[in-house]
Amino acid sequence: MAAGTANKADREAIMREKRARGLVAMGLVTRDGDRFRVQTPSLRGRRTSYEVWRDEGGKVRCSCLEYEERSAQDPSFRCEHILAVKHALLSQAEVKSVQNEGRDLGQAPDSNETASEERQARFERGRAGEPSSPAENEDEKETEMRKKREEIIVEKGVEEAQAEASASQDEQGATVVPLSFVQTLRALRQPIDPKLIKQREGWRDPEGNVHMVEYVEWHTVADILDRVAPTWSHAVRSITQIGDMVAVVAAITIDGVTREGVGTGTAENETGIKKAEHDALKRAAIKFGIARELYQRESEVIERVGAGPQPGDFPRDPFAKTIADLVTPKQIGMIRALAREAGIDADEECLAVLGCRVEELSKRAASSLIDHLKRLQMKPAAESVRRAG
Repeated sequence: MAAGTANKADREAIMREKRARGLVAMGLVTRDGDRFRVQTPSLRGRRTSYEVWRDEGGKVRCSCLEYEERSAQDPSFRCEHILAVKHALLSQAEVKSVQNEGRDLGQAPDSNETASEERQARFERGRAGEPSSPAENEDEKETEMRKKREEIIVEKGVEEAQAEASASQDEQGATVVPLSFVQTLRALRQPIDPKLIKQREGWRDPEGNVHMVEYVEWHTVADILDRVAPTWSHAVRSITQIGDMVAVVAAITIDGVTREGVGTGTAENETGIKKAEHDALKRAAIKFGIARELYQRESEVIERVGAGPQPGDFPRDPFAKTIADLVTPKQIGMIRALAREAGIDADEECLAVLGCRVEELSKRAASSLIDHLKRLQMKPAAESVRRAG
């Protein structure tokens, strides 16, 4: 059983190595500032991008889900994207070594012949049951040293990328935005075709009137990116499960500029996770200007009508911007318990007063919703006291 598990692990490791070398051969490993970007081709011709970087603790990490899951159990695990960066850096190191030192072609045949003879001698000794020679022990030491050199090259490559990015920023003093990127932003900020805009119920004003919220679907945003910035790419930075919900951090990169967004969904099925990813990507796209006028228009209506969230009651922007700012499971449990006691639906009330679902709230917005639900519970009690008086 143990042998079968070991063989399976070995086969998986070999396949990861092959895929990593293939990614390097296709030129899908590139440097992006202080990080490395590894793209993997998909069945539909699109490419999914993952990032490889070194964290503050000095550990090389990857943004892919396989690394997050496997490294939690095995800290030494390396996914195909980290291996691809390793092979790319090794190739660069070999090229530099050849350029700096050159090769002694006249001695190569003798060296190869000697190595071949040594391998044959080791084979014969193994068949005869003879003990390993000191040369074999030296080969084992050389193998270990080679592995250590490879690790040092990978770490050094990541360090150089970070140092070059930092030095570049210091030399420039301020970021110089290329004219082409400015034109791309201007095109992305153009108003959305009204035919592509959807509507759903949003919030209620003090008179109880329901106001509709306008939004665009992710495939519409992706079509805009394909048309205006064909070289755009996206990456899933993290997937975190919080109770029965999942929070996804995704990033969009255009011309080397990256913006991130956070989305939430149910963790019970793949549809919920995909929905969270799409929400995160849409919020990242908004930071480039796509469909931003829809949210500005909604804010103007809220200010003009004096809707729902008033200063001191609810925050104007209830959405969590980061995972650290996301509503906690304890807050979610309290919100649902208070809603049940008040005889109302927690999600409907949250949508009515804050314009979003409970699982999308920030910690501050969740606290304000809890206070709101407590006030709703107090109203019937106060009315019964007045009737008794």
